[in-house]
Amino acid sequence: MKIGDVVMFVDEGTYARWFFGQIGTVEVYRINSKGEPYCKVRWLQPVPYHGKIATVSSFSANKFEVFNESR
Repeated sequence: MKIGDVVMFVDEGTYARWFFGQIGTVEVYRINSKGEPYCKVRWLQPVPYHGKIATVSSFSANKFEVFNESR
């Protein structure tokens, strides 16, 4: 996974209710303080989340599947 990749949220845990199947582009990809990959994604379509609209979200990279790698 790298900046610019198109990804799909695939985690079936806590956030699946809002984000499962949503597609976005990776804006930030880094290793967090625990040594785990982490990314910030801009959603292609804003996602309703707790009475607000999420246009970007940050999650552990393992919650995403690369949908289409950028070149």
